[in-house]
Amino acid sequence: MSDVSSVTSGTTGAGGGNMIRLTGLASGLDVDALVKKMMAADQAKLDKAKQDQQTTEWKQEAYQDIIKNIKDLQSSFFDSSSSDNDILSATNFAPFTVGGADGSSTVDTSVATFTPGVGAKTGKYSISVKQLAKGAGVGNTVTTLPTATPASAKAALSTKLTDINSSLSGSIKLALNANGATSDVNVTLDNTSGNATLGDLINAINNQGSGSVKATYSELTGQFNLNSTKTGSDTSLSIKSGSTASLSTILGFSAANSGGVTTANWTVSSTSTDTATGTIQKGQNADVIITPPGGSGVEVTDKTSNNFTIDGMTYTLSSEGTDSTHPVTASVTIGQDTQKVYDKIKSFIDKYNAIVDEIQTKLTEKPNSDYKPLTDAQKAEMSSTQITAWETKAKVGILRNDDNLQNLLDNLTTAFTTAVNNTGLSMGRYGGNSIGIDTSQDYTTPDHIDIADPTALKIAISTNCDQILKIFTNVSAAPAPIAADGSTKYDSSTQEYQEDGVFTRINTILQKNVGFTNTTLNTAILTSFANKQYDFTITGTGGKNTLPDQLYEEQLNIKKITDQMSTDQEKYYKQFSDLETVMNQLNSQQSQLSSMLGN
Repeated sequence: MSDVSSVTSGTTGAGGGNMIRLTGLASGLDVDALVKKMMAADQAKLDKAKQDQQTTEWKQEAYQDIIKNIKDLQSSFFDSSSSDNDILSATNFAPFTVGGADGSSTVDTSVATFTPGVGAKTGKYSISVKQLAKGAGVGNTVTTLPTATPASAKAALSTKLTDINSSLSGSIKLALNANGATSDVNVTLDNTSGNATLGDLINAINNQGSGSVKATYSELTGQFNLNSTKTGSDTSLSIKSGSTASLSTILGFSAANSGGVTTANWTVSSTSTDTATGTIQKGQNADVIITPPGGSGVEVTDKTSNNFTIDGMTYTLSSEGTDSTHPVTASVTIGQDTQKVYDKIKSFIDKYNAIVDEIQTKLTEKPNSDYKPLTDAQKAEMSSTQITAWETKAKVGILRNDDNLQNLLDNLTTAFTTAVNNTGLSMGRYGGNSIGIDTSQDYTTPDHIDIADPTALKIAISTNCDQILKIFTNVSAAPAPIAADGSTKYDSSTQEYQEDGVFTRINTILQKNVGFTNTTLNTAILTSFANKQYDFTITGTGGKNTLPDQLYEEQLNIKKITDQMSTDQEKYYKQFSDLETVMNQLNSQQSQLSSMLGN
């Protein structure tokens, strides 16, 4: 043990340590040293209380480090806002590459984008686009007035509305309804100054809260379009009565009006017969011909969106032919890339193992009773390097056998070792349906997950990618049972758990312990225990015994001891002061008596 143990735990006075030194005062006593000697027991209590507080603070820091690493794992692999960072996304389990139709790496995306998923095939895919899916709406060419500058020209976004139609001044109102919604979209633009532009009108329409309607304008062609954002043959768009009638100059609708406002609804739908000065665009489905590998072309006309998935291949359409007899065509070649999926799984397991190993170490490392948190007096006799070295050893074992961390570790291991129902595959390194992933056989890392047979995993990815997707990411449709305390029960005994994929289970377990991805709320098991204080009582006896609760109680205890020491110190000094007064009186009397006798 370090020689720090020889430092006196307590307050040293003018006399130093336990030595009582005569100072030549009236009493002949070293009062400071005596008082500090008398308070040594109280100082020991204070040192012990501060050591307890320091240990709790170290526990909190260790917890927060583990939580930080788990949150980093969540951000890297369970962020649903990014498929690259979401290991539950099916795209991460599609073992494919996308190349040009001629086998090159260059892919033309001007017509369509191909994204192969689980269920897609290798080989050449082609798609011919006759028409894109579109929302109901109206288009119109917008020009300036003959009196404007420039006159009778294509309008620009900066063109004033009054240079398009002189009546477009004051308060401009436009009431819209998309797809028969229960509430209308009400657009208002103040043009009292006469300075509002075509761009301002477009912004006013597009900034309305529902987002169900979109306005666009091309300065190149002079074409203004107003459409429902939803696409498909069942969409509709209505310009409601009460709208500013002179907006028809821009929008191209034709509705009865009186006093400058429309008096009837104007509608575009699959069944409407309303006419327009502009061009009516009725809602329409996409119309494409898809040719899969080794197959013949099949016409598809029921897709209401320009982004859809058929047989594992996701198509995102970008352009269309000039008419139904002149479609535009795109083709790609899909190749096999088992390594991509393997690397994604391995990268997760590597990061997962780093966290599991860290927790396992914290749970099993043994504390050294010779190294306790340093007192202030001990620190005063050490260098910063010595203090750091000492505290590094003192922190060892502070989370040994911690219940929360042990439960987390057990739950994570169970997530891997419990079979996933109805997948036809299993974890493990042996057996015909094994995918080669198993718990470690090293007794020092029993909760470590190993890819014991990389070849078996790669074969499973190549030949059974749909089952691989299921064993890792399946989400059960079974209802979650309710436990006796009213919480949701989630363990290996429930149907939901048994049907959930391994990574789905881990995601749920992590959420229960540290909260949702990219959130910092202290409501989960570990985050609550490490960061949330429940106890604010003056006695420190309430709360839920979280680490902040423990720190609060220890702070109150330190204050109680400190207050008592201050009281005791004042009492002791007063007693010695009284003694000094008496001794001074006695000395004075002796001096007088000596003088009298001497005379």
